Amino acid sequence: MYVLIMVVSFCLALLFLRATSFHKGIYNGSGIKSISGLRALLASIVAFSHLVHYLYSLDGNWIFDKDYFVWFSEGNFFVNAGKFGVLLFFMISAFLFYRWLDNDGMPASQLTWKLLKSRVRRIVPMFWFSGLVIILVGLVQGGLHINAHSLTDAALWLLFVGSYHIGDFLTADVNAGVEWTLRLEWLLYLSIPLIFVANRATQGKYKTLLILGSIGAIFCVAVALRLWGKTYTDPRPVLGFAMGYFAYTWRDRLACFKQSRTAGVLCILLAIFALAFTSNAFWYLVFLCCLTAIFFVVSSGNNLLGMLENKTLMSIGEVSYSLYLIHGVVLYFIKQIPLSAVPHNMVVYTLIATLFFILSFYVAKMTYLYVEKPFIGSSNKKKVAAEVSPASQDRSGNPY
Repeated sequence: MYVLIMVVSFCLALLFLRATSFHKGIYNGSGIKSISGLRALLASIVAFSHLVHYLYSLDGNWIFDKDYFVWFSEGNFFVNAGKFGVLLFFMISAFLFYRWLDNDGMPASQLTWKLLKSRVRRIVPMFWFSGLVIILVGLVQGGLHINAHSLTDAALWLLFVGSYHIGDFLTADVNAGVEWTLRLEWLLYLSIPLIFVANRATQGKYKTLLILGSIGAIFCVAVALRLWGKTYTDPRPVLGFAMGYFAYTWRDRLACFKQSRTAGVLCILLAIFALAFTSNAFWYLVFLCCLTAIFFVVSSGNNLLGMLENKTLMSIGEVSYSLYLIHGVVLYFIKQIPLSAVPHNMVVYTLIATLFFILSFYVAKMTYLYVEKPFIGSSNKKKVAAEVSPASQDRSGNPY
């Protein structure tokens, strides 16, 4: 029933966005359109995974954690929805950024500077803005008190190395703790200059080995963060970096899927299967294989029967990073509605979900236009990486 709520509310939100010309000022038809549309779906399913936790908990105890195991169930959707979005986002990141290694004529120092500057301009302003909003929420609600300890916690958190706590205030209560993925993304970005230098020193003979070795190192760091870190970390999506790299490496071979309607139908069926089938423990590998197949097809430019090239959906994809960071804040304010004012039935839950999507999309559009875009506007004109055919390059340089 909750899956039906998501589908209906998302479609209603899309209709509202289309009627209100949501795409104006943000639609971007360049690059691989299918990846832009995919971003929208991924950020939206991550957002709904947090909303459904709240809605379900209104009527029952939430049991869908790492210990939940059923072969096929709606419960697996609750467990897998967020993982679905994160894993494919990581594949997109690798697909976009390992191509930097093909800049053979660029000095290592120049590549490092351009890459890191582009990442700082793309990621930091919106994260800091969302962080400021979260800190203001903490101050207003009284859970955050300014002192030396909380200031240190805030500084570390804004630099992507802190915990979910700023003093006694839990930031994850406001933004759903989504920033853990950004820490792993930063490890990917920081590894690229090192691979570039090592690859040049070995004359390109061990490029794939170097990349897979770096992914293995990132995986080990993620495992360490999982075991001993102060914040939630799932190391398994790091495997998506390898799949994204292979999608980029094999892009010419995968081009045959671009016009295949059969491949598009199979991807939709695989997505349904992956969301409904268990990802518990080593069964995550089945989940990984399903999503890898989907990404191989979508990265070829296949629009899944036209769905991913919908103008409204692509516009949501353009603001997906803002959506990823800000939907938790929208959900936080929805949670402030007194429970006595919320009738417990599926019609009301569908209306709440529709409102959640619409508000999240429009807030994301505003933050994209007035927070993100001023910092990335000029950098979008530069070449993100090596000279490859326009059909195989996504120039946005943003995995979210």
